[in-house]
Amino acid sequence: MVDHAAKENGAEAPDRKAGFALLVDGSVRDLFTTGLLLQRLDYDVYIANSGEDALKIIEAARPILMIAELALPQMSGLELLIRTRHDSDTKTMPVIIHTAINDPKKEELCRVSGCAAFLKKPVEAGVLYSAIQQATEKTPRQHIRLRTLLPVRVGGPAGIGTDYVTALSENGIFVRTLSPRPIGAVLLVTIIIRSMPVKVKATVLRSVTMNPGMFKEPGMAMKFVEISLTDRELLRNFIKGQIMKDIPTQ
Repeated sequence: MVDHAAKENGAEAPDRKAGFALLVDGSVRDLFTTGLLLQRLDYDVYIANSGEDALKIIEAARPILMIAELALPQMSGLELLIRTRHDSDTKTMPVIIHTAINDPKKEELCRVSGCAAFLKKPVEAGVLYSAIQQATEKTPRQHIRLRTLLPVRVGGPAGIGTDYVTALSENGIFVRTLSPRPIGAVLLVTIIIRSMPVKVKATVLRSVTMNPGMFKEPGMAMKFVEISLTDRELLRNFIKGQIMKDIPTQ
């Protein structure tokens, strides 16, 4: 397997995921809804319903990120935040406060104590995703990337074949194909969403070909260079609908 990549911001490249996110909340409902949302945003998730349990998990294996409610049984989310900031093993671990408490003084305390972001429930999926990306990535993605399976035609008038979009964002796609095009190629692409054709022009930023060795999904990451406002809105609504499907509103 050979993986070629152009060094350009905005590439919809294969996984950056490594490690897991730790979600800490005393509400079973919120653990369920936020945990499901994080999974759909392509994060592995461990859950804990108390600060004490969270510390035990962190001691066993450090997460890449912790998302905590302020209102927890016994130890509060603020105390949990402060304890991680004063521990040499966890002081660099990003902590996002995600809370139903609307208290400006506590928000200020959390920010002063070193939280990466302070989010109030209910939070939009895009806002949560952006906060996580800013906290964990050197080059944060600007848009949610959705795992999916959509028929696609890349270049030429031929009918839809066996190529599929397996990752979709407002900014680009990853096309699973056995015939990836050269990096830098600019191509017409037709994506089929709910029987509707979405036509864009995109450039190849990353190419993965089949070769002996560790298996990686063959294909190419493509960045949109031309897309209508109507089609971009269609993509945005489709992604949001898929991410939030069957998740109860908080």
